[in-house]
Amino acid sequence: MFRLFLIIAGVLALQACVSVRNNHGYVLERGQTELAGEPGLDSKESILAKFGEPSMIGTFNTNAWYYLNASNTTRAFFKPKVRTRSVVAFHFDDEGLMERIESFDLADGDHVSLVSRETPTRGKELNFWEQLLGNVGQLPAGIGQEGPTPGQ
Repeated sequence: MFRLFLIIAGVLALQACVSVRNNHGYVLERGQTELAGEPGLDSKESILAKFGEPSMIGTFNTNAWYYLNASNTTRAFFKPKVRTRSVVAFHFDDEGLMERIESFDLADGDHVSLVSRETPTRGKELNFWEQLLGNVGQLPAGIGQEGPTPGQ
């Protein structure tokens, strides 16, 4: 009986090591090999009809549409690892006709490391209790202050 329990516990522990794959963004439909269009012929409407809504539209240039696809692998409690990433950018002119297409993959991306520096500020650093009880017993401004008596 104990042996059966150990076998079941071992199988459950190994199952936690299975990698999980996630796909995000635009997924090619059956028969599609790539996102493509004809510059000068295709318009925003035709691209919308072929591929649907874009994943992103340019913030400062609404004539740039981006279709994103990313695949991640996660194992147990570790950070997800990006396996593939592709971005196809459609650029349109002011009349809505496509000017050009750009494709980017994982190698084209830049690694951005976040900075953990803190900006120093003036003043005293308060602990939890000082922040919680700091104003107990303090009167609001203007109450209890001696001032000129009315009519003098």
